[in-house]
Amino acid sequence: MPHSPADEGFSGWPDDIEIDPSNPDHVLQVYGGGIWETRNASSSTPGWSHAIGGLEEIAVLGLVTPPAGAPYILINSSGDVGPWVYTDLATKSTLSPRTEWSNGFGADMAWSDPLYIASIGVVLGTGTGFGVWSGDGGKTWAKFATNAPGGTTNTSGDASIAVNARNKAVWAPSNSVPSYTTDNGASWVSTNLPGTPSVGVPSDYHLAADRKNPNKVYAYDSGGAWWGTPGKVHVSTDGGHSFTLSAGSVSAGLAPNYFMHISLAVNPNAEGDLWLADGNAVYHSTDSGVTWTRLSTFASIWSGNAWPVVQGATAVALGKAKPGAAYSAAVYVVGVVNGVWGVYRSEDGGASWSRFNDDAHQFGGIGTIAADQNVYGRVYFSGIGRGMLYSN
Repeated sequence: MPHSPADEGFSGWPDDIEIDPSNPDHVLQVYGGGIWETRNASSSTPGWSHAIGGLEEIAVLGLVTPPAGAPYILINSSGDVGPWVYTDLATKSTLSPRTEWSNGFGADMAWSDPLYIASIGVVLGTGTGFGVWSGDGGKTWAKFATNAPGGTTNTSGDASIAVNARNKAVWAPSNSVPSYTTDNGASWVSTNLPGTPSVGVPSDYHLAADRKNPNKVYAYDSGGAWWGTPGKVHVSTDGGHSFTLSAGSVSAGLAPNYFMHISLAVNPNAEGDLWLADGNAVYHSTDSGVTWTRLSTFASIWSGNAWPVVQGATAVALGKAKPGAAYSAAVYVVGVVNGVWGVYRSEDGGASWSRFNDDAHQFGGIGTIAADQNVYGRVYFSGIGRGMLYSN
């Protein structure tokens, strides 16, 4: 198909071509990255443009929101296009370290200094893992001088990173023992965490830094798969350098599950206040993971197999509380309540829940989720390859 040399990046795989029956000069081509459009198809050099305003179909692999008052709104780590920092939800994001075709696996920021961001992913052209950082809220970026052990070669998206202060982070590459840096990636030191179970599929720790006490870092091992080992949580009180197994997480009986089907979130307004979704149920800890309480609200739908038909709780996020609410954050969970799948919200720390979406808005499923710290009731979530969506 001819096109003007000035056209941007005309590439991808064609899925469909439509010609406007009332105007044959108007042609639309659907491809993996959206829609190309021309209105002068009969020209020897027709001009093509991206007709994708309001349409996004990237595969979101990670979402994270900064503290209230940060100069950006959200960090979106996506397949094929890498990580992006949003400053305006109404316009195409422009802040990104992307100089190569890459997947972004996840990102985090220093809660007390959100201008410092760290992100991880893989360059698709070479299959090389990477870690990058920004010290100015995403305006400029640089690669870490070195990657955490395993970060360069173990490039599955089952990976995470937690930032507890400027220049300080803990990185868990897929199928690797997590490592920490205190010098912005100039060097990495392995933690004492055990390797994750070998279950035939990639697995790793979900990491989360306590937002009130940066010395506390939490590492959730989900067991790798439904046939793996029971989930467990490890807790660090020295900035992610060394970890101790939470005996309470062992006695809680966390279900084994895939990395992408579980979630660990911290309440940014209270030290040691943790929420965990193990794929089947939701657990809450208010003592930095020493003890865990299972909520009876969420439950998977089963049909006699060893795995559920619909998983009961796969993602949890905490955002700005409703004015006057008794609990310091609004809690959002993707899961099943009374046999009905959806997004559920609690204003009272999990004592009661109401459905946040409805049957007309199920989005083909939801992967990862994050909640806004500035706007009550705003959540961001992935539509399983259908881009990033958000509520008002």
